[in-house]
Amino acid sequence: MQLHSFFILMLGVSLVKTLESEPCRCEEKVNTCTVVAGSNGLPGTPGSPGLPGRDGKEGSKGEKGESGLRGTQGPPGKAGPPGSKGDQGIKGGKGDSGGKELELLKTHISALQAEVNSLQVTAKKTQQAILRHIFPNITRAGAKMFASNGAEGDFATSKEMCCEFGGQMASPRNEEENNAVLKFVTNFGKHVFLGMNDQETEGVFKHLNGEQMEYSNWAKGEPNGEHEDCIEIYSNGKWNDNSCNLLRLIVCEF
Repeated sequence: MQLHSFFILMLGVSLVKTLESEPCRCEEKVNTCTVVAGSNGLPGTPGSPGLPGRDGKEGSKGEKGESGLRGTQGPPGKAGPPGSKGDQGIKGGKGDSGGKELELLKTHISALQAEVNSLQVTAKKTQQAILRHIFPNITRAGAKMFASNGAEGDFATSKEMCCEFGGQMASPRNEEENNAVLKFVTNFGKHVFLGMNDQETEGVFKHLNGEQMEYSNWAKGEPNGEHEDCIEIYSNGKWNDNSCNLLRLIVCEF
């Protein structure tokens, strides 16, 4: 019994020395310490669990993983119900045939042409009435009408007067027209300036529209004047070149 008490006493002394020789090691601000038992001591009782530690530093981002395989297309869905039928449009009328339209167009053209012809006839009659009032002396030769009111003027004045009334100076292009102008020379007893000259090129007589003369009825030895650029008609129907500044009977053609 005493020996048993002695062993218990020695065990307590050994435990006290072990506690004095080993310091207390603490976990992160934990007030309770875990007693480390000596090699010859008895194990101590477990302490209370410590507080959770701080979160660790965030690690580096990992590499991008490979994309997964694309899944196969699923089966087609069930067909929906048919849509409602639209309203039927109004049927157009039957078009006219091309032949009918063409005939109608021809009819309109014929009517317009007839109207134009009628207007031309009326205009011609009106023109003749006006001309007879202004030029009481008129003679015809073919499609041309020659007229005079007995007035006189030089070449420039004659050209301007005839142009003012829609005509031009008498310009015979054949013997018939030359004889028509000659009647005015005979009736008035005056020479008449014709509508040709060589003012542009000496010796080259042309009509007022620039055309070359194809018909002429020059007197013997004419033309012979270097500064005689205009043409007058004698009482015998022959032509002579003379100065354009002289006064002559004005005869116009329409």
